[in-house]
Amino acid sequence: MRPAFLWPPRHAPGFPTGCPDAGDVLGRVAEERESGHVVTMAVVTSALRATVEDSGDHDAGLRRVRDSLALVADGTETGRWMASYYGKDLVLTCPGAAEPPRLRFGQAVRHGWAWKRVRLDGDVGQRRESLLSACYEVSMAARLRRDRPDLREARSAPVIDRARHALSPVQAASLLAGVLVRPQGGAGGAGGAAPGEDPRLPGVPSADGWAGAVAARTPADHYAVTDVHDIEWGTMRRADGGRLTEGNAQQLLPLAETWCAGRLDTSAVLSTAYRLRLARETDLAGHLRALSDAVRPNGRLYATLGDGLSGLVRDEATLRTAVSLANRRTVGRMHSGAGMAPMTSMDVTAVGERAHFSLHVTKTLKGTAVPQAETHVFGQSLDAEATTYAMDFLTGLARAGEGQPGHHHLLHARRWRDWWLEHLPLSAHRAFSCLG
Repeated sequence: MRPAFLWPPRHAPGFPTGCPDAGDVLGRVAEERESGHVVTMAVVTSALRATVEDSGDHDAGLRRVRDSLALVADGTETGRWMASYYGKDLVLTCPGAAEPPRLRFGQAVRHGWAWKRVRLDGDVGQRRESLLSACYEVSMAARLRRDRPDLREARSAPVIDRARHALSPVQAASLLAGVLVRPQGGAGGAGGAAPGEDPRLPGVPSADGWAGAVAARTPADHYAVTDVHDIEWGTMRRADGGRLTEGNAQQLLPLAETWCAGRLDTSAVLSTAYRLRLARETDLAGHLRALSDAVRPNGRLYATLGDGLSGLVRDEATLRTAVSLANRRTVGRMHSGAGMAPMTSMDVTAVGERAHFSLHVTKTLKGTAVPQAETHVFGQSLDAEATTYAMDFLTGLARAGEGQPGHHHLLHARRWRDWWLEHLPLSAHRAFSCLG
């Protein structure tokens, strides 16, 4: 008996109305297309970080990206290509060996795209896996073309193969560390997610529930936001320079080094990288589920931020306990920081900005043992030890200069200069002002 794939597909969380989830759509394609058939796939990706930095607001930047992707899909040949969505990507599929779609892009968001023809063999599960792994490959090619507009070739295989010559091992590892459509398996490709949960993250409430939670907020609530620290390269301990957590790209660096040295062909690299990425994304899903579970019944966190959650929590102790429990669950592999702000104002946007500021305070303290490296509450000043760590971190970024890893944290600090001065002791104000 064949698995019953969800149809109609679930909504892609956080996207405009009418945007279906990519995992559900690819599962249905695998069910409908028999073994031996070909499907043409295209992926459009976006420059999310650049858009967020330009907006000065994570939520606003994310909305701009997703609205732009929906407009790209609306401009694609209708009736032939099926559009679906996840994260910051648009997936287009067409039955048969088609030519790539004609795409029209707006000016608000920088996009990149690539395409591939996928031959489907085996049973339904094998065909679905072929589509998911192909989507990973095409997404990588789309990301490379987004960042290197001089690459005219759009077919994914030659684009990815060129990466070994065009990128350093570090850059190649970063490329291979891209997000997957669906890290979880399960009947029908649903990944075990129940109604109201994110299709990619079983057990974690979907971002689509966030609006209802905001509408029902009370002055007793606290706005909370979490994020995995250094998910790409991992966190080093500040005390001794030892590794505190593993990163997605850091895990892939030995593979990237072998690939760039010409000792492993591209197909083998993609196959190995895909398996490693599945394991890491599954670990991330468990980490976020642990965070989400631990705040109940005193709050609810929603999958709004990719590797982070947003929500309303009743008290500081609940969030601190949840973050600590989740971090212990994935000790050595990944850990989150959390920012929190009391709902003293019912203006959700204003309180959300404060929570995001506090989240970025935790990022300046990552790799340390100070409690505020895990959870910081807006309005709580940093003590002398935390101040030293935060200023060392920001000063190091300023010395490294623009274009170096982590520079966006310095941009955030400059943008929220007044709030930083409110949270730092007077003795640190002059040094902070020298950051620019």
